[in-house]
Amino acid sequence: MAVGVVGVMIYFLSPTVIKHRSQVTKTASIITARLALHSMVDYTLFGIRQRWCFSESWMQESCGASTPPKAVEILSHPRSVERLLMKQESVDFLRAIGIANPEKVPLKEGISQTINISSFSTMHPVYKIVADLKGYTVEFIQINITRDVRAAIPEYGREVYLKVVVSLRDKQKKIIEVGSSKLETTSFVGVYPREVGSFALLVAGDLRLDKESASDLGVGGAYFKQHGSREQTIKYPGLTFESPVFVNGAIHLPKAPDLAVDVAEGDTVYTPVTFKDKVILGYGPIKRENVEFRPRSAGNQVDQFWSNIRQFGGFQKGVEVDGERDLGLDYLSGYATGSGNPSVNLMALCKRHEDRKYKLTTTENSQLTGALLSKSGGKYNYRLALTDGNLFNPQTKEVDQPSVKNFFSRDLLKDWGLTSRATPVSKFTMRFGNLEVEGEVPLDGTVTLEPKIDLRPLEKSIERQLSNAEGDLDDARRDLNQAARAVERARRDVNEAEDDLERARNRVPADPGRVANARYALNNAQNDLRNAEANKNRLEQQVENSEKRVSTLRGDLSEVRANMGIQPKINITMKNPVKAGDNPENTNASFKDLEIKFENSNALVNSNGERVPVSFEFEAFDVAYYKGYSMRPWSNNNRGALVFRPDGGGFDVSQTLLDSRGQSKGGLPDGEDPFVNLDLACKTLGTNTSAFAGTDWSKSFAPNSKHSWSFTNKYDDRKDLILNAGNAYAPAGGSGTAVFHVVSMAKTCIIESSANLVSGFLNCEKLEIRSRSAPLRIIGSIIVSQGIEVDEQAYKAGIRWSTIYHPMATFELRQAGILKGLNAQDCTTINRYPVWHPYPSMRDVSNLYKCNSISLRAKADPFRWTAVDPDCGLINNSNSTMCKNRLMRFYVLEVSRESGI
Repeated sequence: MAVGVVGVMIYFLSPTVIKHRSQVTKTASIITARLALHSMVDYTLFGIRQRWCFSESWMQESCGASTPPKAVEILSHPRSVERLLMKQESVDFLRAIGIANPEKVPLKEGISQTINISSFSTMHPVYKIVADLKGYTVEFIQINITRDVRAAIPEYGREVYLKVVVSLRDKQKKIIEVGSSKLETTSFVGVYPREVGSFALLVAGDLRLDKESASDLGVGGAYFKQHGSREQTIKYPGLTFESPVFVNGAIHLPKAPDLAVDVAEGDTVYTPVTFKDKVILGYGPIKRENVEFRPRSAGNQVDQFWSNIRQFGGFQKGVEVDGERDLGLDYLSGYATGSGNPSVNLMALCKRHEDRKYKLTTTENSQLTGALLSKSGGKYNYRLALTDGNLFNPQTKEVDQPSVKNFFSRDLLKDWGLTSRATPVSKFTMRFGNLEVEGEVPLDGTVTLEPKIDLRPLEKSIERQLSNAEGDLDDARRDLNQAARAVERARRDVNEAEDDLERARNRVPADPGRVANARYALNNAQNDLRNAEANKNRLEQQVENSEKRVSTLRGDLSEVRANMGIQPKINITMKNPVKAGDNPENTNASFKDLEIKFENSNALVNSNGERVPVSFEFEAFDVAYYKGYSMRPWSNNNRGALVFRPDGGGFDVSQTLLDSRGQSKGGLPDGEDPFVNLDLACKTLGTNTSAFAGTDWSKSFAPNSKHSWSFTNKYDDRKDLILNAGNAYAPAGGSGTAVFHVVSMAKTCIIESSANLVSGFLNCEKLEIRSRSAPLRIIGSIIVSQGIEVDEQAYKAGIRWSTIYHPMATFELRQAGILKGLNAQDCTTINRYPVWHPYPSMRDVSNLYKCNSISLRAKADPFRWTAVDPDCGLINNSNSTMCKNRLMRFYVLEVSRESGI
């Protein structure tokens, strides 16, 4: 019976169960479809914010084959977001840098892509959501991005409004409908350039909220002090950011206690900093205790939102991540270093270069200098230079041929040669003995001089000397023979005297008188022998000397006769300095390379056969010369000498050019590159049209960020910026000292206790907020590359920090007298005219602009860039500041979202 009742109940209830099951399935399908639609919209908006080039499968792909992609590649990609966001000013810029048909670059029809869901890769960021659609009738997802050009939407600047439509489609690619609703979601968004000036603070490294001191912050890091007690610290205002903050690295949150402590609102550590607006990270997660942040619970009240975190004031409007670091901040802080830095003086060099060519007074103190580069055999290489940027000026005339200066010495130059007769670049004077030759050296040409060396008189002289020497040798030999015979006779006389003495001694009876006579005779004989031997030795030395003299003269005579047909040559060559293998046009006109080559230098002798010095004097043709004549003939600054003194088989040479007194003129000028053609460097890359020429988007100015950001002062001239009552004070009634500061490079920005209103665009290595008892208001943007130090008392007094775009900033800046109308009129006293007035006066328009904080943007153009990574700067071989005119980062603000389900 019971079984039958149950069976009847199941029979009658089965339609209800089936209907309910169908409804549940349908609801699940709608939820899945809705989730897929909104996920694709969110994903697409993220790609727009990151200015992606979308692939056909709707993932990010490289915009071109180059790394990084060039502008022409980005501008030809069919799904490039940058093309979609491009406005007329960008089109005009592209035309200026030579992009063909730039008016065709903007995607006026938008971007449309249909994706088969079966082709979705598992690596796709939304794959898990889209994969759930495969069990339904959905075959395709279609995305359309177009400009929102409704007349009701005003456009005032560089912003762009877009309409993003995502729809689910069936096999026929028709929009799937559920009842009367289409599976389609439409999002209307505004895309605004994210200017540097839209951030209150930009930190170059990590931001630590978990530190009690400035230890171990890392390069570019900053910290706000963590306090031990939330209950004690939260009583005070602390530091409040009312505008966005950018952190290039990670943010480290204070250490959290156990969940139970927060749930019970127990005491904990606390960092008195509140972020009321959005926080944007470059590349780095939110961390807690040095690991990536994860909520302690799944949805507990104290773990639901960023604003719920009790250990600091919270991220009231959330956090966004760019996904890559700002390289400009990395180079400012020293986190990144690079090579290939350009000459930051190139613009000044170009200006100087033009002045030197057209203003003669700029080179009146220029000197011709030179230094020995190398020597090998008879070849000596020098590099000559004109200082102060003066230029060698090849003359447009024929080269003057070498000529002997002294009429009576004209026969001393046997011959000369020139490999070129055009464009002389220097005069020269060569002195050798009584020979003095003047001439000109052609550029990239050689002058050859052949001094006349007539050895015949020397030959006759040596022959006469040799004849006399040979006669002297014969006489010496004859005298030596006679002396040898005299020595033999004296030696016999000594022997006989010794025998006579011996006989006298042996005589019996002894005869003393006879012995005395014999001894006397022996002494005389020995003395005669000594004199004879001494005379012989003297004559032997005389013969030896005569033989050497004869041998020397015979050698000299042989050498002279061997050299009778040999003439020495001196080759003088002047050319441009060029690196091996480099373009020959890459040469600096302030330099020339001089080569002096001697051939048969041993034959450079005087009439006595003696080698004598050879000297040269050069007179450079500089900008003061025209057709070989100087417009300042009184000056000898462009002259220099070289002296070659005989030394063994070569020369002892000058290491540098010498002045007229034989003193060194010094080496080559410091800081000058002989291999940079300033004429080429200074006329290329669009300098005819703009002081800020255009360049390709693939160029990076990041390694030279310190130069690009030095727009109010040079990097090397940076110093501390002191903000105090003298320049940053605004009393309640107005008429204070506060001004809007623009400092592109400062060492430490110090906010003293007497300052109460700091406003401006500042780029500080360090920021120091000192002890204070009164609240501090900061209005502006500050880049900090090496740390922040906030005094304990400053947290207690309170700090409010916003950009100039904050809703209250304009009012406060007017009250402080920083914003003023025409003729410094108080903005609060100016009569306001209706903004809808059809014919406002120029005065009214000017006052409206000057009394608005937007006018402050004109004070610091780099703060209008969309990244600290410079949009303008110098690159190698550039002649001036160049700009890419490229928007790098955007705010994407969703106005509304409509969905059929």
